[in-house]
Amino acid sequence: MNKLKNYKTKAFSLISRQTGQLTVLFTVCFLCCVSLQAQPGARWQNIETLLEQYRRHLKIPGMSAGVVHNGKLVWSKGFGYADIQQKVKATPQTIFHIASLTKTFTAAIVLKLEQAGKLKLTDSLAKYGINKPKLKHLQVRHILSHVSDSKPVGNAYKYNSPRFELLGKVLKKASGKSFAQLVMQYIATPLKMHHTAPNTNARKDFLVAKRNWYTFTQKLAKPYKLKNGQPAKFVYSNRFNTSVGMMSNISDLAKYAQALEGEELLTAKQKKRMFQPWITPKNDTLPYAKGWFVQCYQGVEMYWHYGYGRSCSSLILKVPDKKMTILLLANADLLSEPFSAGLGVFGDVTASPIANIFLRKLVFANSSLPDLNYISNNDKSLQAQWQATQETAFAKMYKNELIANTLLAKSTKRHIRFDALFRWYIKVAYPTYKPDTTQWKHHTGKYPASRYYIFKIVKTDNQLYYKTPGSRGTGLKLYPIAPDKFLLDPYTRIIFRNNQLIIQNDWDEVKIRKKK
Repeated sequence: MNKLKNYKTKAFSLISRQTGQLTVLFTVCFLCCVSLQAQPGARWQNIETLLEQYRRHLKIPGMSAGVVHNGKLVWSKGFGYADIQQKVKATPQTIFHIASLTKTFTAAIVLKLEQAGKLKLTDSLAKYGINKPKLKHLQVRHILSHVSDSKPVGNAYKYNSPRFELLGKVLKKASGKSFAQLVMQYIATPLKMHHTAPNTNARKDFLVAKRNWYTFTQKLAKPYKLKNGQPAKFVYSNRFNTSVGMMSNISDLAKYAQALEGEELLTAKQKKRMFQPWITPKNDTLPYAKGWFVQCYQGVEMYWHYGYGRSCSSLILKVPDKKMTILLLANADLLSEPFSAGLGVFGDVTASPIANIFLRKLVFANSSLPDLNYISNNDKSLQAQWQATQETAFAKMYKNELIANTLLAKSTKRHIRFDALFRWYIKVAYPTYKPDTTQWKHHTGKYPASRYYIFKIVKTDNQLYYKTPGSRGTGLKLYPIAPDKFLLDPYTRIIFRNNQLIIQNDWDEVKIRKKK
């Protein structure tokens, strides 16, 4: 069964309590988006304060953000440092790797080439020299919409970046030009995006952009990765293809967003096709269109994509009804990494607490929609505020945000905070289960994945712990939700069944038999 069939109602399956009257009242109230011109200084200052709090909490060295409204960049801001060592501050002109936001460029180019009669979305990959048995019968549209993994093809969504890279061969065969040449020809050059180019580490592709390497790299944010809970210098990938590898800044991406508002880049008909979500033969609406995620939340349509690389992360969020685009770029992966399952697997932008700042303050602007402080609030006060949100039409957003902040604490190695938030999450999601710890002894022991790679389940102080071969100390705490089922985090389950350890989440499963 397709786990994502009814993603709009099944993703993040938690308790939902909404009365009809309250839902109508809050929906009407919240959907009245206040003009961006009303109290502009206070509005942007509030957004900047919240973004800076999360940036520090996420331990992101540098971040830039911007908002395009009615075809204009109405607000932009840099946060933190593009280079920690040299104390170079991030600005809207700082260049970042945009990771999978590259996919949105690819989709536009595919539609441009289709308009020119050089390819069809229904063409098979075999037509473009991709002849592997598992791939040759797939069509361009299947790859473009991430529906190529299901059987039969087109029945389910599964995000697959390596498959999306195959579109590079399609574009090359169809046009006779590389993806680097096409992205400059159709997007960067005509839109005068002078600070946009292929990856500097992919030298051959970067040269196509005809940028000055020295001046370009001077504006490029340095890459960072968390090490022992603190940002440390790292490296950017050398990859560049139709999935990842473009570099840009807020100022240039604002031009891209402006072009998508009108018909400078694509016609109205092409945009309608690009943003049309995939509909399965069983009439299920999937969360991905062509190079873009598509989501309807509280009656508002949103087109978006996130980026997640080993030293970068990003987000673009278009709200066509509000004529608004939100842009975020960072020089570490933590803008996306803690929330990547909610974003990429379930296709839900409210899985990102950073995106939710903009949704609350701009898209669903209303003073009654509170910002909850998961960072410094005490648990009792925070839980009371959170509980009040569960009687509103926006209960799901706040449920997702609790999950996001739990995962955030885990990613940034705040173990005590993770434990507190996770226990709260379990209390909300599984309120009736009371564990019998006397039965846990049956779960302890060794589970060899191979001769040299052995998992261990140990019981210490009436608590079960999961130890990987490389883990130190007691290992990772298991949180019980059923007699044979435990959670490692909100997405990862450990199941003990038929003398096996099953490591399971919503997109993967590994079974390991217990050693006798």
